[in-house]
Amino acid sequence: MERVYANVWTRFAALVIDSLLVIPFEIPYFIFIFRVGDGRMVSDLSGIATTLAILSFLSGIVFWLWNGVYRMGRTGQSLGRQFLHIIVLNDQGRPIGVGRAFLREVIGRWISGLICYIGYLNAFWDARKQMWHDKIADCFVYYVDEDKELPPSHRGGTV
Repeated sequence: MERVYANVWTRFAALVIDSLLVIPFEIPYFIFIFRVGDGRMVSDLSGIATTLAILSFLSGIVFWLWNGVYRMGRTGQSLGRQFLHIIVLNDQGRPIGVGRAFLREVIGRWISGLICYIGYLNAFWDARKQMWHDKIADCFVYYVDEDKELPPSHRGGTV
């Protein structure tokens, strides 16, 4: 089966979805940090409120790491990518693994956005629609063939 590279706009939409999924975890953080109406900072809050704010913030980070690094590294798809039927695979058609997913999502995305987001824009003129963080992690983003069922957890199978 021939794979089709995912376009920039679909990839951007998946990133937006993944970002929106973190918001519920972060809302308590912002409520506690900037108490609605008076704008007091965390130093003015009680110990319990400060603890809840920190837990809220950390839960958002944990969710983001689970969805964007662990889940994507193991299956090739974050929740946003799964919803939009795109998948991140290596050149053998397998998920890239958690280590390369971390390299791609944390370090590579930072580099892609470092100079006026040129690393993201690279996909507009790259033949394989790769952004810099894809090149750093040596991976590709494809559309999932909706006519064929994916292998369980995308373990070692090609799509």
